[in-house]
Amino acid sequence: MMDKNKLECGNQHIQAIAYQVPKSGNVINGDSIYMKVTNEYFICAVCDGLGSGEYAFHSSDAVRKEVEKNHDKDVEVLIEYCNQVLKDKRGATLCILKVHFLQGTFTYSTVGNNQFVLSCPSGKFIYPLPILGYLSGRPQKYRCETYSYEKGSKFIIHTDGLVITDIKSLASSSSSIEEIYNYIDNHAKTGKDDLTYIVGQLF
Repeated sequence: MMDKNKLECGNQHIQAIAYQVPKSGNVINGDSIYMKVTNEYFICAVCDGLGSGEYAFHSSDAVRKEVEKNHDKDVEVLIEYCNQVLKDKRGATLCILKVHFLQGTFTYSTVGNNQFVLSCPSGKFIYPLPILGYLSGRPQKYRCETYSYEKGSKFIIHTDGLVITDIKSLASSSSSIEEIYNYIDNHAKTGKDDLTYIVGQLF
């Protein structure tokens, strides 16, 4: 951790940087992040509690703790666990990414308006469409998709608090993830909502 808002993790297979900043005027960010890397996989979750401030954080942090406790589970199982933990809470949007290094694949699922884009060195983009709505403990449809990835692929995950143009071009640039992180930090329009993003590269 380089400062209170920036998190980094990685190994020989991946390098990832995450950043959070609360809505202007708020001390507490209603978003939560979880990242973990092992020799076999990388998993991250970005959760946006509905609204902002303390009660939004209570929802998103409950999801983060659930992913942390069960990070070895499949994405399909995890997202249902996270939905159940939000019973009697405000609700939250969520995206989960799990990369399996040995298989060269990743599984991704999202409910709500969090965004994900992965750019391959070959020029291919992977940009899964989210399921509308949010998690609240009620029955919810999920879509979990698994893709192959190329070594050198870069990805960006962000909540709707990040407003920046042409995110695909940024992900496909020759810039390092540290440079992409710094660009977003310098150019993102902030203040109206909590902001959270993860920038990563697969090796």
